[in-house]
Amino acid sequence: MSGGGGAESLGALLARTRLSQGRSQLRMAELLCAASGTATVTRHEISRWERDLRVPGGHWLRWLAAVLELPLSALETAAATSRELRTRTPPRSAVPPAPPGRDVFGAPARSTLLAEARDLPRLRALDDQVGGGDLAVIVDAVLRREVAALRRTRSARRSRVRRLAGLAQLAGWVDADAGDDAGARAAHRLGLRAARIAGDRPLAAHLLGAAAHLADDPRRALALATAGAAEAARGAPGAVRALLQQRVALAAARAGERADAERALGAAESAFDGRSPGSDPEWLYWLTEPEFTAMTGRCFAVLGRPRLAVPLLEHALRGIGQPRPAALYRSYLAEAHLDAGAFDRARVLAGEVRLDAMRSGSVRASMRAQALAERISTITVRGGRGPSGRADPQAIAPGRGTLPDAG
Repeated sequence: MSGGGGAESLGALLARTRLSQGRSQLRMAELLCAASGTATVTRHEISRWERDLRVPGGHWLRWLAAVLELPLSALETAAATSRELRTRTPPRSAVPPAPPGRDVFGAPARSTLLAEARDLPRLRALDDQVGGGDLAVIVDAVLRREVAALRRTRSARRSRVRRLAGLAQLAGWVDADAGDDAGARAAHRLGLRAARIAGDRPLAAHLLGAAAHLADDPRRALALATAGAAEAARGAPGAVRALLQQRVALAAARAGERADAERALGAAESAFDGRSPGSDPEWLYWLTEPEFTAMTGRCFAVLGRPRLAVPLLEHALRGIGQPRPAALYRSYLAEAHLDAGAFDRARVLAGEVRLDAMRSGSVRASMRAQALAERISTITVRGGRGPSGRADPQAIAPGRGTLPDAG
């Protein structure tokens, strides 16, 4: 829908930008709610804006500019066009019908993407580019197709079963990142069964450790992580053993077992230092030195030891560029600063977490950003500030280590 001289309406601009970024209207609503700290925007409101049935005011234009990474001036100009059009023409849909097999901007439709994304390396590359909120439906569909294909085969080859285990592991990760814990647990169970049938012990260990993040009971989480570390101890590469000991350390920290957490961190560091990168499984490509350092810092943050957590996390974040891990680890850095009484620094970091979470498309990261903002807001409301503007640890301590995180 265009105004005089070809000016684009706000609805058309919003729809075009959202679809070019591969986001649904529901995802846009979630991102706006996470960014603004309110829960008043729904998918239906996004639809009304895109059809020019309503024109958002300056407050939401500013948040739309942040979420869509567009200049505010462009949105204000488009909003003025929409208001002008509403005075002389009835509004209609800003989204034109898509040609077969393409979206409204000529990009491949989701069904086409499914056909192109059947191999695990391609799916993992997609996971590095978009968050689980945008990718889960694709990975889950590929996994269902693989299960159906295996059921039609009388004798499944071990390589085929191993591929299924890898797909299930990725599906579990992506579902958790999309906030679908039930789907993630089901994928982990399927993957664990397939990995054991295929004789892939390192992957089975990884699935047990990943399942620990989804356990509601800290003791159950610690038991799963410990079982994964025991599985990895039997001949797994050093990087796999390092990862599983990190899982044990985090689960122990959350269960209040400080000695066990520190012992696992020591074992993780020894395994990581002795790793042989050429022997690492391909699914562990992401475990870089900055990522490993960030995991250690995260554990110290959960243990309430900010003097150790802050330098480790700050150092690690200098080597982490992708928005999803940046959002997650920066949220732990903010918590560590809160525990150290550095309220103002924590508040600045919370804003960075929110922006990184929006850019990532990760529901999990958005949940942490929202929980962090709520904790800071609670401290402010309670007057949890010390005499020199620093946060009062007595007002902060009850929230330590409780923010949601699935990985």
